[in-house]
Amino acid sequence: MNAVFHLSSGDVSDWRHALANVRNLLDDDTAETDDVVLLANGDAVHLFVEGSPLSRAVRSLDGDVRCLGCRNSLSGRDIPHSKLLSNVDTVPAGVDELTRLQHDGYAYLKVP
Repeated sequence: MNAVFHLSSGDVSDWRHALANVRNLLDDDTAETDDVVLLANGDAVHLFVEGSPLSRAVRSLDGDVRCLGCRNSLSGRDIPHSKLLSNVDTVPAGVDELTRLQHDGYAYLKVP
């Protein structure tokens, strides 16, 4: 199974909630996951910035989850790629990537 978690909130408690949901899926021995994506757009892109309150938790996902940040959102917030955590990749537009992943059969989970 493939899943994409979509996070758009800039609220740190929402980030915690989203990361807990991702971790719950990864830790569920009954769930057979092939690809898990955490995509942040809007104010949620701040989660992926070096020094964010949950940067350690995001780094801990490396190897298990593809973390994707929306370049449109990053640009709109003047966040350069160089400020992103090392395990974060970018996509041109988060909404386009979400649409593509859903078209490719990914389960879509809006978190929180």
